[in-house]
Amino acid sequence: MFDCDDKLGWVGTPNFQGVVEMSGVQTNLIFNSQGMHDSEHALDKPFDTFRILMLGDSFVHAIQVEEKATSHQVLQNYLNQQDKAGNYEVISAGVTGWGTAQELGYYREQGRNFQPDLVLLMVYLGNDFENNLLGQGLTIDQVNCYAPYFAVCNGQLNPEPLTYAPSLSDLQNNCSSFWRSVTNGMGKLYQNSRLYEQLEPLIISRRPRHLFGLDYPSPSWALYIPADEPDVEQAWQVTLGLIKQLQQEVEADGAKFAVVFFPFSVIIELSTLTPQQQEAILKENPAFATIEIDRPNKRLAEFLKQHDIPFLDLTPLMIEYQASQTTPLHFAGDLHWTVEGNRFVAETLSQWLVQEHLLD
Repeated sequence: MFDCDDKLGWVGTPNFQGVVEMSGVQTNLIFNSQGMHDSEHALDKPFDTFRILMLGDSFVHAIQVEEKATSHQVLQNYLNQQDKAGNYEVISAGVTGWGTAQELGYYREQGRNFQPDLVLLMVYLGNDFENNLLGQGLTIDQVNCYAPYFAVCNGQLNPEPLTYAPSLSDLQNNCSSFWRSVTNGMGKLYQNSRLYEQLEPLIISRRPRHLFGLDYPSPSWALYIPADEPDVEQAWQVTLGLIKQLQQEVEADGAKFAVVFFPFSVIIELSTLTPQQQEAILKENPAFATIEIDRPNKRLAEFLKQHDIPFLDLTPLMIEYQASQTTPLHFAGDLHWTVEGNRFVAETLSQWLVQEHLLD
């Protein structure tokens, strides 16, 4: 389903067709010519059409359900049903495993060419932050395809991406023009050298990638637990810098920009338990004793308010829904949105977009 890409790390395979089984459910998948789980969209925007470009990762790619059930397609249907005089088009620009760095890169390379009126950045309060650190990759045909990454120098994001080079890449060493040139040169060499690829396991064993959250069942838990892990703070600085950079470029193109963020499913499950059940889980998992369920939500919301970026936090709405409904929003094993989850997100988005006047 995926191909390596020198600029984005990897993309969905253009025009892929196949049957995929996940969480015991078989799904007929058809990707468009851009490798997106979406229908085709002409670059030239039709007259009197309001276009929404939805950037994201696997939740937007939504390969667990058929295209007609994805949040972007259901959102498009809702908007056109509510406004008979309007013509709304929602374009999916999400690929499994992407971080904010790749989403910014996609917008620069292809997304802006669709002339969107509104760009929605879907932020997953899970591995999106880890994915923005250097060394994020996907193995395709026994080759590690690495995502571009960005350095924060003197508290500011350098807007030019770096190409990952095993052994040489190091965020804090890429602030000088010399080191940036060396890193990018080695990164290009890796992309075009079979010998370099074969030597990579030995190189990585001597200098492994920095990772956070290794003490928890999932690295994402590190975002919810007060800790002084430097890699967590680095991930936050890079991610917030990328969001700000994306806002600047979208608005410079004459479009609106908004952010929607949501948690991983375990947070919703914990929030719907009784205090007694929560206490029992904490006893079994002492590492979670200091967990703050809304910790990343608060920090991200504060940042977005400071920069006048409209945002929607889906977390409390999902918790409220799941507390009163038996139909799950997430697959039990896969943890992505079910058909109902995609529908719920789309319906909630359609109401919020109208309330915030983002469709004017």
